[in-house]
Formats: sequence, structure tokens, C-alpha cells
Amino acid sequence: MTMFATSRRRQEMSTWEGHLRAIVRCVAIWTRKPPKLGAPAYPDKQHGTVAANDIVGSTLGDCTKVTGLSAQTPLKNYSMSSIVSDKNVQCGSEEGKPLTVSFKFFTVASLQQCTNSFSDENFLRETRFGKIYLAERPECKYAVLKLRDTATKMAADEFLENVRTVAELRHPNIEELVGCCVEHGQRLLVYKHFSEHTLDDMIHRGSSHAADPGNKFLWEARIAVALEAAKALEYLHDGGGGQEGHVAVVHGHFRPEHVLVDGEARVRVSGCGLAPFAQPSASGATTDWHDDTLSYVSPPEEAATTEAATGRDVYCFGVVMLQLLTGRRPYDNVRPRGERLLVPWAGARLHDLSALRRMADPRLRGTPVPVRSLSRFADIISRCVQQEAEFRPAMAELVQDLMGATEEARMADYCGELSPVPAEYQLV
Repeated sequence: MTMFATSRRRQEMSTWEGHLRAIVRCVAIWTRKPPKLGAPAYPDKQHGTVAANDIVGSTLGDCTKVTGLSAQTPLKNYSMSSIVSDKNVQCGSEEGKPLTVSFKFFTVASLQQCTNSFSDENFLRETRFGKIYLAERPECKYAVLKLRDTATKMAADEFLENVRTVAELRHPNIEELVGCCVEHGQRLLVYKHFSEHTLDDMIHRGSSHAADPGNKFLWEARIAVALEAAKALEYLHDGGGGQEGHVAVVHGHFRPEHVLVDGEARVRVSGCGLAPFAQPSASGATTDWHDDTLSYVSPPEEAATTEAATGRDVYCFGVVMLQLLTGRRPYDNVRPRGERLLVPWAGARLHDLSALRRMADPRLRGTPVPVRSLSRFADIISRCVQQEAEFRPAMAELVQDLMGATEEARMADYCGELSPVPAEYQLV
């Protein structure tokens, strides 16, 4: 029996190796400058010929598809010199079975062409993981993330394993990955463009767009943004919606700048699954490119277990909710010494309605804010920023609580509870 099992396992491994060799053979090597629309394409002669329309039309549109490759298949046998084409590839394995890769491969040339060589005009923003540029096509837009040094130093097979994990994340509130670029040692990720506005813009920069034309960012809108972001983290922590074989994904760096908000007030969280690409400090701990990193870490640092790591996401979520409530950054050295760190300063006031009134974002003052909804929101924050991870709620619980806060805000408006509000509770 033992010999039979060993033989069977070797046969399965040999089959997967054959599948991957087939992928490598099917992906063309392109050694040309970015083509002009309508110009002929000139592939490397040893890899055959492809019509110009197959390349020009797929510069940012077609996927390298090799149907049948499962989510568990190792990528160690990929030839990095081969995965450089945006060309749509259809092929089978050595046994004639179709194989699938769930993301696209882009060339450096095609991305340079659509981002104006990553010009300042196409620069969108900088995040924890790198700089993001707008890639424009007549029929669509993409957001290209140039990852930091940690990713560029990562082995290609390890990088692709991480990319595959990110590509499998599919949720209405998570930024959708389209593909990547590994040509010439580059490490770039290509996402569907969703919005140029972030929650950081709306809270701290006074950004105004169709979803907030008056630049007031009213209470109900703030709860709605928090709820949609919570749904994204719930999906990650639940291992991709609880799908069989999926493990919990920890965001690791949940911040307002990673929450995208479009003109219809829809929300998508960016940076999901990118924790392995975070820039490490000299001591080995991950550090943020902002100066307020420690404001997103609870005083007692938890062990690096998945459970504790999801607890860190919950803590970060609480810090973001505090920013929604107060309009303050997690660390502000301009304020008096006792108010510089947001969590300890605000944490002691979360169960005092009078204190809540005073520390609320000035833009909320003079606007109707239901007392029950405000109180529930503050209670959620208090539980999220508990120092010990074991006392923090799961994201699934927070989603339910925020749904309750949203409903209370709507019902208060419907029942006329917003006006008048007892003077001692009004935000003035």
C-alpha cells in the first residue's frame, strides 16, 4: 500500500509539472518596443507569429488564460523570461486537458504606453505598498501599482503565488486585481480602476465629489462607508467568504487611504492580500510610510498568529472609525500633548455623550445626528480598540452592529427624531 501511494503521488506531481511546462511553452516572448495602434507586431522568431490585432487589441484587455490550473497548483516551474506577453493564450496540457491562470500578464512596454511612462500626470496616490498610476485606454481604465523594494527583491515564483491569492479575492467591496507584470525584474500589479477618491481625502483633505457635493460628509454617509469597508474585512477574515480550502486573509495595513469611495458612495478596499509586500524595517517589524504607524498598533503587541493578526485588522478598523467620528488623524503633533494620540485621548470619552458631542468632527456640528446611532457607533469603536486582541469582536459581528447603527440613523430620520434633539446631545 505504501509503495502504491508513493507511486500515485509521484504520478500526480509529474502531471502538474507537465501542466506547468505546457504553460511556459504557450506564453510567447516579446522583445519589441511598445506598438502603435494598427502597427504590425514582431515577436521573437523562435516563438512563432501572431497577428498584430492579437497584441494591439490586448495591450490592457486580454488575459493569458491556460484553462484548468487549480488554486493549489505550485508555480515554481514558471519560466520568468517567458511570462512577458499580454497575448491571449489558449493551450492544453501534455494530456490534452485545458489549464487556467486566473490573472493576466502585462508587458512593461504596454504599461508604459498606457501610463505615459509612469508620468507625474498619471500619478494617482502613494499607499503603504507603493505608488499608483492611472493607465488609460479608450474603452477602460486601470490602476497600476508599482510595488516597493520588498516585492522587487522577492523571487518570481513566490511573487506569483501571492498574486494568485490576491486574484482569487472576489467581493463587491474589494478592489479587483486584473493581472501583474514580472518582466525585466519588475513587480507591478494591475487593478480595475474604481475611483481616484479615498476615505483619507474625504476625512482629512476636504475632498468633494458627486457622493458628497456639499463637502459635509454627513453622518449617515460615514456609517455607510464604515459598513461597506467592514464587509470587505469580514470576507477576508472568513477566508474568501468561507469557501472550502481558503484560509483567512489578513489585510495588515487597513487605513483610510486604502478605502476607495466613488461618485455614487460605493466603497472598495484596496491593498487586500498585499501584506507580504510590505516594507520591513531594519528590526524586521513592518513599518508604515506614514509617521503615525504606531497609532494603528495596540500597546501590547500580539503574537504573529492568524487570530491575533485578524485582531490587528479589527484594531485598525476601530482607529479608522475614530477618524470618521472625530475628523482627526491618529497622530497629530500640532495638538496639545495630551491630544496627539487619537486612541488614548478619544477612548476615555466614547461612553460620555457630552464628550462625544464635543469631540465630533466639526463638519457634523449643526447637522442632525441620531443619539442612538452615535452611541452605538462609539460603542463599536470602544470594542475594536481594546488592548488585548481576544476582547475585540470579529468583523462579522461588527458588520451586524453597523447595520443596526445604519438602520437607527434611517429610522430616526423617518420618525422625525432628529429635530428637535435634546440640547445636551446636539452637535453644536
